[in-house]
Amino acid sequence: MIKKIIGWLTGTSKTVLEFIGPILQRSVADILSKILPIALEVVESLANDDEKTGAQKRNDAFRKIKIIATQEGIDAGNQTINLAIELALSKLRS
Repeated sequence: MIKKIIGWLTGTSKTVLEFIGPILQRSVADILSKILPIALEVVESLANDDEKTGAQKRNDAFRKIKIIATQEGIDAGNQTINLAIELALSKLRS
């Protein structure tokens, strides 16, 4: 159903979406598997900083993760970094 809606909205055929979908899923999973350990380390290091607000910690985490990812040759977009931060926070809270 979702593929049909996306196809209709973008004018993309079902065959193209069936081909591209799994590739995109693997690509995102591959990037997340590389960036999540970085996010865990960064988020954990900022977790107990009582001098900063949550928003400041999030901005710092984003900036640090982006820098480290770039240094390690990981091409992660903003949404992927934000997802990694959310996953790291969830893991630390559990």
